[in-house]
Amino acid sequence: MENDTITEWLTDSNTCFLLGAGCSKCAGKPLMAELTAKVLEKLTTKGKEIITKINGPDAGSSPTIEDVTNQLLQLQHVVNNRKDQQIDGWDLPKINEEVSLIQKSIVEVIGSDWTSSDTHKKFLERTIQTSKGNRDIFLLNYDTLIEASIEDLKLPYADGFRGTENAYFDPTPYADKNTERRFNVYKLHGSTNWVRAADETVRRRPLVRITDKDSRHVIYPAEQKYVQTQYGVYEVLLRLFRDRLNRNIPNNRLVVLGYSFSDDHINIAIEDGILSPGSNLTVFAFVGGSLSEARKEKLISMANRCDDRFNVFVGKDEYIGTGLNKKECEEFMKDTDFSRFENIVDFLTGNKT
Repeated sequence: MENDTITEWLTDSNTCFLLGAGCSKCAGKPLMAELTAKVLEKLTTKGKEIITKINGPDAGSSPTIEDVTNQLLQLQHVVNNRKDQQIDGWDLPKINEEVSLIQKSIVEVIGSDWTSSDTHKKFLERTIQTSKGNRDIFLLNYDTLIEASIEDLKLPYADGFRGTENAYFDPTPYADKNTERRFNVYKLHGSTNWVRAADETVRRRPLVRITDKDSRHVIYPAEQKYVQTQYGVYEVLLRLFRDRLNRNIPNNRLVVLGYSFSDDHINIAIEDGILSPGSNLTVFAFVGGSLSEARKEKLISMANRCDDRFNVFVGKDEYIGTGLNKKECEEFMKDTDFSRFENIVDFLTGNKT
């Protein structure tokens, strides 16, 4: 496989990106397993017990802090529909307090600093150079590395909010055509600097100002109850993700970095984007080599359903898909672990020969 082929996937004007928490590791941010371990230390005894009683997202996999939150939200639904308003020692106040503690702990572990990353800045500079229009970046991580790096570079971007100190969610700027070339940043799982105020408005505030007692952090999945509402922030952002994948443009590509396909909502959106009538979307994903066998089987099944347009490069030695020459892919991968974001950036900026 030629280097120019990979470069084209990553830099073509019609390529959009989905970045997961793995892309923030090079800047000192925790992966999900690390985040889970650190947040669990901060929970109550009953909160810690939950993770010992639930399954992970795949057979044999360990549950994450997102799975713990999901369990609490399911308990919340059950308790809310019981006459005694409690189950297994949990009542609504205790559940709400534990969920709030998880949200605050996630922010503490990830950090409240507004700091850019040299690796991210190189990535942004390289990808905007070849964009004839706006460059769409969808994020699953909670940190603010991308936004801080864009601002460090003094480049324009839209993030779904209007305002500065107390900005409010408004997705209409994404569709604004009367601006210079820019980045569109969509944080599909929320952000450490988003809160839901007492009036239910989702706002973006400077991290140092998020101390209000009348607001709560907006981080997936504790906001799941808003996903199904017509104007829920997550529902809107997921719809915009789906719309982008279904866009009728030449060489429509999604490049996935730092995400291990653990979120079924995202996976279904990607698969639907490939299989929808008239779609020409092709997906290229670079994921870590530590995937469980169950996760690999899911990806193989997904590739088999996706008509040669779903391609996954696993670590340094495995290719999943039917659209490319397997031997050529594995030969190309053997010298560099392209699942590491910094290696992708080095490749793009000419540091890989």
